[in-house]
Amino acid sequence: MPRIRTKEQSVPSPTTSLIAACIAAVSINAASIAHSHGEPETGDGFIHVDPVRSADEAREILEREGGEASRPELMIGQKAPKLEIAKWVKGDSVTDFEKGRTYVVEFWATWCGPCVASMPHLSELQKKHADDVTIIGVNIWDRERDRDTREYVESMEDQIERVSNFVKEQGDTMAYTVAIEESGKMAEHWMQAAGQGGIPTAFIVDKAGKIAWIGHPMTLEKPLEQILKGEWDYKAAADEQLKAFESSYWRRHLMELLTNESTAERGYKVAYALLRTPLADDPNLLNRVAWTVLTSSRIPVRDLDLAMTYAKVACEKTDWKNPSVLDTLARAYYDKGDHDKAIELETKAVEFAEGTSMLDSLKETLEHYKKGD
Repeated sequence: MPRIRTKEQSVPSPTTSLIAACIAAVSINAASIAHSHGEPETGDGFIHVDPVRSADEAREILEREGGEASRPELMIGQKAPKLEIAKWVKGDSVTDFEKGRTYVVEFWATWCGPCVASMPHLSELQKKHADDVTIIGVNIWDRERDRDTREYVESMEDQIERVSNFVKEQGDTMAYTVAIEESGKMAEHWMQAAGQGGIPTAFIVDKAGKIAWIGHPMTLEKPLEQILKGEWDYKAAADEQLKAFESSYWRRHLMELLTNESTAERGYKVAYALLRTPLADDPNLLNRVAWTVLTSSRIPVRDLDLAMTYAKVACEKTDWKNPSVLDTLARAYYDKGDHDKAIELETKAVEFAEGTSMLDSLKETLEHYKKGD
């Protein structure tokens, strides 16, 4: 059997844009693909769920499943929450957002590798825009807890000392204002309120004290320039925030359903319904779901037809040229017993992987398929 590799590459309620976009044209090809997989796998560890065959059925499923979702409390265009700081570690303290000045509030932690990697970039931007912008790195999610009880095992005083020492060690790598939040308040009132679940995350607060942009700090330079020039499209940015929030909710909800045997059948119905939404236009999402269904030990029952459908649509969206996606579809065919088709697709994957880090791994998989083991 080929070895398993890892693929690397909360939604508004029933009246939302994503559910409203359940139109038959979005994924009509995906609906027909589901009929061409041969005999479905059944028995221990496998399940076959009939595809969702109409936009109305998809809308009904998503309305039911999206009932617990809600719009982010904090949206782009709204007034920024206040700064709730336990300790200003570096730079001058900021008591309030000064009118006429732009701020970047970036959330980070000492244990977060990507946060540390973003620090030099933030320092460069602070130097470049020293006259117009104040960058504040706010430390969150850093106070040590017990893994089981989630109770704090570190005092606030000890956290402040530890984080302060960390900041001092960074030197000019953190050449901007740094603070430590007050007892989880900014994580709640900024990150959680905006539907953000990972760090580093940066918020740009404009000259009027409103949230203008939310995203990864490594990508904030371009929007920052536009905001400073007064050329920023707030509506488009808010639409993107809502779209990302919807996508995050459905990804998370789908995995919650598929990783529980009692809700797996329901999860596969949701997966088919999502093929009739704009999420079907994201080949990376489709590929990750398909690969997870095919290979993850967290999946108690596998619907190989669903995985194959997702992989095929992902191949269509990438013009049948993405080696990672082709590899996933090959795996689906292999697991369905069509080894010849698996070999054909894996061969194409190898061809398109020339010059990439994937090449050796795909070659190894191809040899497995040829041997039939």
